[in-house]
Amino acid sequence: PRGIHHYQQAAMKGHEPSRCNLGAAEYGNGNRRLAVQHFMISAKMGHERTLNHIKVMFKEGDATKEQYAEALLGYRDAVEEMK
Repeated sequence: PRGIHHYQQAAMKGHEPSRCNLGAAEYGNGNRRLAVQHFMISAKMGHERTLNHIKVMFKEGDATKEQYAEALLGYRDAVEEMK
């Protein structure tokens, strides 16, 4: 789909909301592994909403404790860097 293509292009240029949207699209398509990967990248860029997505996926068993911890630390580091 055209929208996904545009999200991919923007995500490759560092647009974290687009990366989050790609994760949401993959999640909706049932591809939890790829969704987590997109959410991890976006969370490490400081996008809070994706951190919450990973938290939910962890609670549902779709993300590991290690992935959630990595996303949390990456998010924290990104936010600190922006101060």
